[in-house]
Amino acid sequence: MARQILIIDDNVSDSNEIKRLLAGFGSEIYQSLRIGMAKEDLMKFDRGDIVICDFKLPDGNAIELMEWLDRKDVGCSVFVITDVETVADAVASFRAGAKDYINKRLIRELLIPEIKTLIGRDHDDNFPLLFSRKSDGCLRAYSAAHIVSPTNLNVLIIGESGVGKEPLAQEIYEVSKKSNKPCILLDCGTLHYLSLNHNSKQPMTLLDAVTAQFRKAQGGTVILDNVQLLSPDMQSIVLHVLANSKHDTRIIATATPDITEIVAEGSFLSALFYKIKEFTITLPPLCECQDDIPLLADFYLRHYNTEFGKNIKRFDASAQKEMRLHSWPGNIHELKHVVRVAVLKTRGDIITKNNLELDTPASLVKMSFRLDDTSFEKAKITAAIAHTGGNMAQAARLLGITEKTLLIKRKKHGLK
Repeated sequence: MARQILIIDDNVSDSNEIKRLLAGFGSEIYQSLRIGMAKEDLMKFDRGDIVICDFKLPDGNAIELMEWLDRKDVGCSVFVITDVETVADAVASFRAGAKDYINKRLIRELLIPEIKTLIGRDHDDNFPLLFSRKSDGCLRAYSAAHIVSPTNLNVLIIGESGVGKEPLAQEIYEVSKKSNKPCILLDCGTLHYLSLNHNSKQPMTLLDAVTAQFRKAQGGTVILDNVQLLSPDMQSIVLHVLANSKHDTRIIATATPDITEIVAEGSFLSALFYKIKEFTITLPPLCECQDDIPLLADFYLRHYNTEFGKNIKRFDASAQKEMRLHSWPGNIHELKHVVRVAVLKTRGDIITKNNLELDTPASLVKMSFRLDDTSFEKAKITAAIAHTGGNMAQAARLLGITEKTLLIKRKKHGLK
């Protein structure tokens, strides 16, 4: 089972579309604009990992990349993609060791099924996982997603990095009435590269490039990922394109919680903000979703058992407590990494706390329990109660409040 996928293509829109099509495969997906930029990531790749490389790039081609991989003994699978097929390039690619040589127009029909087979996963495996979570915050978010999915309302999904905003955006598209029409993923942090597409015969302005991307959606859906990263110029361009679009294109945007502060201070156009937030869904951080931690950990345990050919049965009590007390600043992405390393390191069939590599030791979480302000109040209360094993008097002392105040705040946040 593949662990990592790297897309090397200086056509940002093509790269983002491939990433979108691979979003449900459960693998870590990286993107690079140049071969030279990709080599650092590739040194961490192993057999079973996958590289999708455009045949021709500004600093070399796929043949040179595969020769370099061979010299470095990096045994990953390479798929070569191209805008213009030639027999000579195809022969050279296969001789160099490519798994396949595919025209970009046939990526959905040919490349995605091949990678799906290679990985051995169903494309939709991640979505049942997302919608089977039990925490109150996630249930509210997913309930809202199912309510808004059949409508044409633009949706803004707000949450910290790593909470699963992009998969939720993809799920909304998949169950919407526009699922039979195109969906274009635009990473707002790289939109300014769109006009640098080397395959264009004529120079393109950023306005032309963004307009072209929206035109591809043709009344379908555009996912604006990390919309808070749009520069002021790009905000104006996107707003102009939306205002002048002739197609009934739906916007699903994702953003980190600081988007409201950015709007309030005037760094983000309020007209664009209110255009994309006709309906808002908030995904809570993992530290506020205590009920989901064992569910997610068990899911990824099974996933990485398959990847590493192991048969680890469970996490013991010490590991479960350590994970429950951890603050998870990296959210689900961090949990996946921790479980993956734990499965790799564990020699027996049970994972203990000694197998967990947590970036922030649980002992340090105690320092952040006190409710000196309202930041992460629910998360701190939940963690304090878990840390004390449900002893409300001890939890109140850790939080620096009285038991009566703790009771009021528990009712306020719906905590049992």
